[in-house]
Amino acid sequence: MKRNDMTSNGASLYACSLGCRAAMARTLLPLALAASLIGAASAAVVFEQAPADGNDAFLSISAAQSADGFVLSTTTSVTGLTWWGSYLEDPGDPATPLRKDDFTVRFFADDGSGAPKALPTETILQQPARSSTLLVDKERAPVYRFDLDLALAPVTLAAGRNYLSVVNQFDVLDSRAEWYWLLSDTTGQNFYRVVDRDPWSRALNPPKGNLAFQVSGNPGTAIPVPGSLLLVLSGLAGLNLVGLRGRGELAASPVEG
Repeated sequence: MKRNDMTSNGASLYACSLGCRAAMARTLLPLALAASLIGAASAAVVFEQAPADGNDAFLSISAAQSADGFVLSTTTSVTGLTWWGSYLEDPGDPATPLRKDDFTVRFFADDGSGAPKALPTETILQQPARSSTLLVDKERAPVYRFDLDLALAPVTLAAGRNYLSVVNQFDVLDSRAEWYWLLSDTTGQNFYRVVDRDPWSRALNPPKGNLAFQVSGNPGTAIPVPGSLLLVLSGLAGLNLVGLRGRGELAASPVEG
């Protein structure tokens, strides 16, 4: 084979490769866009107890655990959690460095008496992102916001009453490590226990209150993306797949039934 022919063939294969890659990109883009639109349309805040500036906060560490209840109107795929809390010693102060946060997040079902069961239905060890806020607690300690993204590993919860426990277990090897879960109000009810597997009891020491947290997710009845848009996106993907099957040596072979 002549060198010119080899060069020409190489250029053709290279052009084919580029064309296939471009076609594949045009195929996947509409599908990815459709998926992102469905996720964005269906994810929503399904429960919220907003934080209150200057409120009290309850200790929630390995040796003093707190939990609170919430109600879902339908079976929900939980894709995110947010909560607010403060520290005995501010982790943002370089003069008093603390161990890194070690949160354990648990969901519990109702035990039939309006309290959480002793054993959780779900346990999450993934760590949240922590960010500063302009809020302070009752002792004027800075309040931080914690965001836990569960989009890649959502948790499905049944409709009805569920319970959330957020425990910062960074105190296990540091006696100075104390984390407090901020209250949303002082009129509700939360739950307390000393250690894992203990039965939960209603808050023993006043003031009582609902703990500040937010649950985001995809309810059982998702908000639909307009059908016409999905048809357009799937049509674009289909056109590109048809084109891809006719391109060079990378073309797909038809499946015989």
